[in-house]
Amino acid sequence: MLLAGFGDSITAAQYLPEEDAFLTRLGKRYGLPVLNAGIPGNTSEQGLRRMAKDVLAYHPDLCIIAFGMNDHTAVGPNQAKVPISRYKYYLTEMVRHCKAQHCIPVLCTVQPVIAGNQCQYYYARHPQEWYRHPIGVQAWINEYSRAVREVAAEQDVLIADIAYSFRLARYAGIPLSCLVRTIENSGIDDGVHPNAAGHELYERCIAGVLDLVVCLLKKKHQR
Repeated sequence: MLLAGFGDSITAAQYLPEEDAFLTRLGKRYGLPVLNAGIPGNTSEQGLRRMAKDVLAYHPDLCIIAFGMNDHTAVGPNQAKVPISRYKYYLTEMVRHCKAQHCIPVLCTVQPVIAGNQCQYYYARHPQEWYRHPIGVQAWINEYSRAVREVAAEQDVLIADIAYSFRLARYAGIPLSCLVRTIENSGIDDGVHPNAAGHELYERCIAGVLDLVVCLLKKKHQR
């Protein structure tokens, strides 16, 4: 059995040791080999183009699909890099390709970010005035997470609600600043990429969906 992770820099764990990546942690949890097909900066459109070569060619049994952090990014006033309608189409196509190869897809919603201001964090890199309809980057991210939930329901596939897990962490008294890279914990005003604790949260959320599935698949393969 092979577990694939398909996404952007978050899946790739770009700024972390490999052992801290949520995919590596899941592989150890289940005793499975993993395929990390995360590429920094990728959108769902770019992901779909490379899916056959980078993922399906390896015939994974399970594929964690985590795009959206780059898709929602504004490239102009109220203009997302990948509009939600196209985002939903690309995710749907990824799911369809997985199913055609008897690979179980797991869609992931999009985590929150530290918005900051024009001097640091998200708005230092992406002009705040571009995020007006709806107001603010987090409202945009919420729309993309909603789109993921809609695709999962329409296609009847598994979903790991990462966004909701980060929300639960906040309710438990764990602020976002403890889960993503910040000036205080990494020396960088990132505010987007999860740190080791953030990847552990990803692992726990995805495992909540996969624990029983992996158990059943292993029994199936042992027959």
